[in-house]
Amino acid sequence: MGGLGFQGKARNLQNLQGILRGAKILDLLIFKTSEIKRDALSVAKSITASFSDEVIIRSAAQNEDEESASNAGAFLTIPCIHSQAIDSLLSALERVSESMGEGEHELLVQPMLQGITLGGVVMSVDKEDSAPYVVVNFEESAKSDGITSGSSTKHQTFYHFRHASLPDQPRLRALIETIFELEAIFDCEYLDVEFAFAKEGESEQLYILQVRPIAKRAEILHQEVFEALEKIRIKFEKLNRPHPNLLGNRTIFGVMPDWNPAEIIGIKPRYLALSLYKELVTDSVWAYQRSNYGYRNLRSHPLLVSFVGIPYIDTRISFNSFIPENLNSKIATKLANFYLDKLANSPENHDKVEFEIILSCYHFNLPQKLGELQKEGFSQEELKRLEFALLELTNAMIDPIGGLYKKDLEKIKKLEEKFQSIESSELADIDKIYWGIEYCKRYGTLPFAGVARAAFVAVQILDSLVQIGFLNSQEKEDFLASLNTVSKKLSERIHELSSGKISKEEFLKEYGHLRAGTYSILSPSYKEAFESYFGDIKACKSPLKKEFCLSCEKKEILENLLVEHGLRISAQGLFDFIKEAIEGRELVKFGFTKVLSRVLEMVEAFGGRLEIPKEEMAHLDIKILLGLYANLEGITAKERLLEDILFHKEEFALARLLKLPPIILDSKDIYSYVLPSSHPNFIGSGRVQAEVVDESMEGLGGELEGKIVCVKSADPGYDFLFTKGIAGLITCYGGVNSHMAIRCAEAGICAVIGAGEEYFERWRRARFLELDSASCKVEIL
Repeated sequence: MGGLGFQGKARNLQNLQGILRGAKILDLLIFKTSEIKRDALSVAKSITASFSDEVIIRSAAQNEDEESASNAGAFLTIPCIHSQAIDSLLSALERVSESMGEGEHELLVQPMLQGITLGGVVMSVDKEDSAPYVVVNFEESAKSDGITSGSSTKHQTFYHFRHASLPDQPRLRALIETIFELEAIFDCEYLDVEFAFAKEGESEQLYILQVRPIAKRAEILHQEVFEALEKIRIKFEKLNRPHPNLLGNRTIFGVMPDWNPAEIIGIKPRYLALSLYKELVTDSVWAYQRSNYGYRNLRSHPLLVSFVGIPYIDTRISFNSFIPENLNSKIATKLANFYLDKLANSPENHDKVEFEIILSCYHFNLPQKLGELQKEGFSQEELKRLEFALLELTNAMIDPIGGLYKKDLEKIKKLEEKFQSIESSELADIDKIYWGIEYCKRYGTLPFAGVARAAFVAVQILDSLVQIGFLNSQEKEDFLASLNTVSKKLSERIHELSSGKISKEEFLKEYGHLRAGTYSILSPSYKEAFESYFGDIKACKSPLKKEFCLSCEKKEILENLLVEHGLRISAQGLFDFIKEAIEGRELVKFGFTKVLSRVLEMVEAFGGRLEIPKEEMAHLDIKILLGLYANLEGITAKERLLEDILFHKEEFALARLLKLPPIILDSKDIYSYVLPSSHPNFIGSGRVQAEVVDESMEGLGGELEGKIVCVKSADPGYDFLFTKGIAGLITCYGGVNSHMAIRCAEAGICAVIGAGEEYFERWRRARFLELDSASCKVEIL
C-alpha cells in the first residue's frame, strides 16, 4: 500500500490531522495566493473569525517541501501577528505572498503555539549521507524556530541509531516513536520534521509543525552499520573489564585525551595515517618514554584503539601512565578510579584532562588541587605521599643539568644524519621505508614524546604562577611572545621571502617538508603546493619580538617560592626550563615531521612503481609495508597491498557512516547519545570582529588577512596561517596546551582551540564573528 504522498507544506499538515496519533497538528487555514490578490480583506477576516490570539503566516510555495528539493527557508514566514489586527494581517499576507514569486502558491495560517518548552528539527536519517540515525537538533526554549532560524545559542544534538532500543528520556522517546509513525504514514524513511513540545496543564504535548522529505538521498545501509556498531560494542565491553595489569575498575574512550588523535590525524582518518600514528607514537613509543620520565610502566599497552577505523584513546591506560612509578599501588588504584569517575562526571573536560582531571606534575597550585582529593576521601598521609611523588618526578624533569628532556633534545640532532645515510644508500625501497620509520621512532617521536612531556609540565608550572598571582595574564602572554619557536622563525623567513632577502628555493629547502596533515599522504607539502598555502607572496610584516625579564624583586620572591615548595631550581633556571621545553617541543616536532614527510614520499613513490596511486596507498596499513622487509610472501607485493587497501577502503567508507560520540562512557553511547557540551579553550586576552573563512585547503591559500579562520584540526603544517595576518583562529579539536594554542599565544592572536563539534559547526557557518578571548565569548554578528 502506498503512503500518503507529499503535497507541500500546508497540505502535508492538513492531511495528517486526524491520522497522526503520537503528536498533534495545530489548527490551520490554507489560502491560495490568487485569493490574496483578489480579496485580501476577506482572507484577513476569515483569520480573525477563526483565531482569537496571535497567529503565524507561513509560505507554502509550489516548489517548497518537494521530494526533489525542499527550498527550506527560501520564502517568508511572519510570526506573532495578532489575529484581530486587520492591517497587520493584510501586510503580512501580502509580504508572504510576494516572497513566493509568480504562479499559484499557498499560504498556511496557524495559531502561535504557546507554552513551548522545547523545539527543534529531527531528521529520520543523517541529511549528509543517509546514515541510519535519527538526528535531533533541539533547544529548551520558549521559541520553536531557534534551530531553523540559526538563532539558537544553546542547542543540543542527539544521535540515535534507528535500530537501537528507544531512549529512556520521555521527550526523545516520544519524538522517535512519532518519526517512525510518520515514516509509515508517508511510506518514506527520509523525513525532515520540525517539532515542539508545549505545556498542556501538568503535562507536555508534542506538536508537529512541518514535515518535508529529505531531497539528498543515498541507500540506507541498515545492516552494515548495525554489524559495525555491534563489533564496536563487543570490543568496548572486552576492554572495559578489570585488567590484572591496569588500575581502575573500568575505562572511558575519548578522541581528545592525551595524544589527541582528533587533532593530529582527525576523527575518521584514512588507514595509512592512522597506522603511521600508531606505529610512530601510540603503540609503544608513548609508554616507553613516559616510563623513562618517572611514571608507571605501561609499555605493553597500546594507547589508541581503532573502532572500525575511528581512533579513540583508552583513558584508563592513559590515566595509569600519569601516576608516578614510586607511588604505592593502593593509592595509585584509588587515584586511577578517582580520575575515571571525575571524567565520567565532567565529560566536557575530555580535551583538557591534564589540566582539569589528573595530576601529572608538581606546580605552585598543586596544594589547592589536592584539596579536591581530600573531599573525595583521600587521607592526609595519602595526599602527602602523592605530593612527594609528584615533586620528586618534577624535580628530576626540570633538573638544569640532568633533566631528561635535555638528552632528548640532543637525540633529535642525530635523526637527519641517520635518515640521510639510508636515503642515499643503495638499499631496496622497502628497506628504506622500514629503516626510515625505525629511525623516526628512535631519534624522532621517542625524544619528541619526552620533550612534549616536559613542555606540558612547563606550561602547567607557568599557568600555576598566574593562578597564585605571581604573574598576571599579560605577563604570561609577554613571556610566550618572547619565545623563539620554529613557528616564529617560519614567519621571519616568510617575511624575508616576501622582501626578497631569500629565494623561494632557500625557503623550501628549510620548510618545504611541512604539510597541513602531518601523517596524511594526501596532504601536499609546502614544496608540492606552495601557491595553495601561500598564494602570491606579498610584503608581510616580520613577527613581533618581545623581551621578557623578571625584576630583581620578582626573582627574589620566586626564589623563596621555589624553596618553600621544594623545587630544586633557581628562578632563572625555572624560566630557562619553561623556555627550553616549549621551544624544544616545536624543534623536535619539526625534525621528526621532516623525516616523516620524506617517508611518505617514499611510500608514494613505491606505490607509483606498482601503479598504485597515492589515493589508494592512503588506505594501506603501514605494517603491511614494514612486513615486506622481513617476510617472504606467497603472493606478490602488489597483490598483498591491494588486498589490504581494499579492506581498509571498505572500512573507511563504513566509518564515515558511523556517528560515534567524542567520548564513550558506556556501551549504550555507541548507539545513542546527546553530543556532549564542551568548554572551548580561549587563547589571548584581546577582542576581534572579523569575517569568517571556513576550512578548505582550496581556500586557505587565498586572502586571509584580517579574517577569523576556522580549521577542523591544525597541526604544525598549518603554521603558514601565521604568515597571513589572520585576525583570529578557531579549531574544532585541540587542547589548551596544543601546538596551536601555544602558537597563538606567542603570536598574540585571539583564538578558540578545541571549540567542540557543536560550537565549531555554528561558528564556521557565520559570516562575521566577534571573538572576545578576555571574556571567553564568541558572538555571531
